[in-house]
Amino acid sequence: MAYATSGIVGVDLSRTFDGTTTDGAGAPFTLGTRITATDGSHWVFVQAGAAITLYDCVGIDENFQATAITKTNADAGYQVGFAQVAFDDNDFGWVAVHAPGNITVRCAGSCAADVQLYTTSTAGVLDDTSASQTLIRGVVLVSTNGTTAASTKECIAVYPSATATP
Repeated sequence: MAYATSGIVGVDLSRTFDGTTTDGAGAPFTLGTRITATDGSHWVFVQAGAAITLYDCVGIDENFQATAITKTNADAGYQVGFAQVAFDDNDFGWVAVHAPGNITVRCAGSCAADVQLYTTSTAGVLDDTSASQTLIRGVVLVSTNGTTAASTKECIAVYPSATATP
């Protein structure tokens, strides 16, 4: 995993911090703090609005509360990010919001490489089938998920964003 180049002391992209409320109280960094990493990726400091599975695609609201992405929060215009660590509810940590190199994401079975990805009925998981879901622009898998089950794969995420209409 890349490491921060921002000069902020104590940044560890692979660590979460315990939280007990949803208002950012006790956070080691200000929610919404942004850093750049050695691989050119950009990260934002968030608080989990619910438990987040390792490698979930997440939606980040205006208060920097992150939850596994769904059609609902994508349609609401939430910022798109990628959790590279698992979060318990109310935990604080860093999520990638731009990854021009490879970053890992959960994807549905038989998801193809190099095509547009959409939200799915499984929170945090992306797929290449639109099926009345929301397009996540700027994200493509590097290789096809050849299994029929959800899996983790590397993707390229260049300033990803959600849009209700393609």
